Amino acid sequence: MRGITCIVSLDQLLKQYLPAPPLQLKNRAVPDLFSNVPKFKTEKDMYEHFTLAFNQSGIFSGQIFVTTAWKPDSTDTTKRAINCGMYPTNFAPKPSQTAAGDESMRTDWSRIDLCIECKLHSTNQDPFDERKPENEPEAQERRAVLGQILSYAELVFKHQQRRFYYMLLLFRESARIILFDHSGIIVTKQVRYATEGARFTEFLVRYGRLKNAELTGHDPTAVRIEKTDPLQSLVHDYAEKSAKAGDDDYAVKLFQASLVESWPLWKLKVYDEETETDHWFAVGKPHFQAPGVAGRGTRGYVALPLDNDTGKPPLDDEGQPTGSFVYLKDAWRIDHPSLQKEGVVLQALNHAKVKYVPTALYHGDLLGQDTLSYKNWSTVRGDEKCTLKSHQHYRLVVKEIGKPLSDFDRGVDLVMAILNCIQAHEQACKAGYIHRDISAGNILLCRSKNGVWCGMLNDWELAAKYVMGEPAEVNAALGEYFILERTGTWQFLSVNCLLNKQKAVDIPDDLESIFHVLLHFAVRFLPHNIKDDHVGLFLYRYFDDYSESYAGSTCGPQKYDAVKQGEIDLTLLTNGAGVIGGVTKQDLLHFYVSVLTPTQSGSDNAKPASHPINGLLSAVLEWFKGYYALGKPKALPETSPKTAPATGRLDLTALADGDEDLLAAIQASAQSTIPAPAEVTSHAATEEEATALPTVADDVMVNQDAREKMTHRAFKMEFVKHTYRIGWPQADKGADKRAKSLIIPKKVAASVVADPSLRSSAQMNSTKRKQGKNEDSAAKRRKGPNV
Repeated sequence: MRGITCIVSLDQLLKQYLPAPPLQLKNRAVPDLFSNVPKFKTEKDMYEHFTLAFNQSGIFSGQIFVTTAWKPDSTDTTKRAINCGMYPTNFAPKPSQTAAGDESMRTDWSRIDLCIECKLHSTNQDPFDERKPENEPEAQERRAVLGQILSYAELVFKHQQRRFYYMLLLFRESARIILFDHSGIIVTKQVRYATEGARFTEFLVRYGRLKNAELTGHDPTAVRIEKTDPLQSLVHDYAEKSAKAGDDDYAVKLFQASLVESWPLWKLKVYDEETETDHWFAVGKPHFQAPGVAGRGTRGYVALPLDNDTGKPPLDDEGQPTGSFVYLKDAWRIDHPSLQKEGVVLQALNHAKVKYVPTALYHGDLLGQDTLSYKNWSTVRGDEKCTLKSHQHYRLVVKEIGKPLSDFDRGVDLVMAILNCIQAHEQACKAGYIHRDISAGNILLCRSKNGVWCGMLNDWELAAKYVMGEPAEVNAALGEYFILERTGTWQFLSVNCLLNKQKAVDIPDDLESIFHVLLHFAVRFLPHNIKDDHVGLFLYRYFDDYSESYAGSTCGPQKYDAVKQGEIDLTLLTNGAGVIGGVTKQDLLHFYVSVLTPTQSGSDNAKPASHPINGLLSAVLEWFKGYYALGKPKALPETSPKTAPATGRLDLTALADGDEDLLAAIQASAQSTIPAPAEVTSHAATEEEATALPTVADDVMVNQDAREKMTHRAFKMEFVKHTYRIGWPQADKGADKRAKSLIIPKKVAASVVADPSLRSSAQMNSTKRKQGKNEDSAAKRRKGPNV
């Protein structure tokens, strides 16, 4: 959260964020609710006093303050409960008793309208420190409180449809008012009850008197479907009828799974900027929801289109479903002139007939829904440089509903899905866009027209305009190539991008990211020589780890060594593969066609056959070695690993539809005469120009070889070579070996803000997090897969 907190006076907040004339209550001044605050001894004394005082004031019509300190929301897996809050009277939590006999209500994150947290000490429990850079505290207790209030704000944004949200942080003698939105945090200086109690009361009265829910931060384009609303039952009936139709549709199952009793249903409006029309959709629990408060806050829904005339699900004359479920993406996109809207990018790719990408149906910004903290920066901070990013609320609807790549059936299916995405990436670059955010969560499986599950390259929100044949730096200079600091996802970024924060992402970087995605899923699901209880540690070291450099956080040692050495060395993880002549034997990552049993681990002869994926990984790693060597005059040896017996070649002809390079590779594979991947065609030459490296006269041929291998054509041919020629096992996929929990090494634990939303890719239920300019490097490292 570093660099996104702005501290203002109470008067500034009232003027800029909650403007209203001084209020009167029945011709008398608003009472000061903080004039006789007692000397509290416990937090319980505090929230019980304030709850009673606010409710007895008679100035909050239609609202009630409720104590919820003991019981968390039953739908919240974090089991967090805030001290108290303001609720609409009709939807306030009902009284109940705790196990200790104390009366308490259960927190309802979907209904709470104003969170209130009480802390006794205004110094060592204050999560904001004006004396420190960027107002961030350093003391552990203060940082813990910051993590606590951030988690409360995150739960509100998670369960409600919000533009922004207010929270009160009450101390023994003072308080802070906090406003959260997707750009940053606006927080008042400490408001003293003794001297500013009346003005603090004025804030509460203004807030409580706002009848327009939009002014208190609610999204006016989202309408909650209450359980008493007939549409609630119509949506459930539609889902049941769709399932009974006998269609084994993945989308129907996902939509049914989203209709959770404990989660509200919503009607969401999507404005289509191309046709200038509104479209409404019914949604349940998000299929995906990004963690955190600031940032894009992306949610993905399997959505049911509603009839524009009736507002009901589409049915035929016999009452049977007629519409198809779609995927609705709700996000607060970065609003920058050089960054394209995702829908615009997809429409361009669809028009160019790019395969294996989503089909855009509707998309558009939601009018007036930008971020207050960014918009008012200059007013409250003057000429001070703005450290926030502008975000705009945006919705996109696409036709396809994919499933996570982790649902692949066999290893060869994983490789084929990755190959599809290489094809999509190449075609997109030809059509004028480069992806720049290849990650495990951005590659999905999607059923084709003939029923085959293919890879689909998703999430084009960080895509940039790109001219084939021009280096990325030239594209950037044209003003059409938006550059963030380390654009993409930390775990899957290329080593070059991790080493250079300002590097413009180019084709070799995205191709390397694709390789890292392949490796990620292979290690999680295929048999190999890493013990199951150490897979999580390997994933952390390869994907999440980092090194500290002069320029801050940079690439971790495991990934760096892999691309520099052309191999994945496990020796420091496994303690070696034995001892030869008193020297520890190097242990390299190796995959097998079946699980390696304990009795097989000590003998090479007893081990299962080598998995075909070894040849593919080894070949590409050798390419990386040559590419990162720059001018080293080393030959790139071909590897011939021990492989499983052939079980029949795959029919890849359908993949080559319109792809001449792929067709040539398939035909050559059939004749067992694969042409060298570096063979230059006119198309490959344009990519060579785009991936130019510094060279010296004596190393021209070596660098030329490295450049030619870091192209779409070379990658496609190598993937075909290893999927067509070699038999792949039928049942090589096992259970997910990624750890459900992992103790993160001390250097990470010491550098990350106490924020429960930050988890590593080595853990289950990882988070999805992209990195932006001006964010803290340590805190922004995490963005795990949506799987």
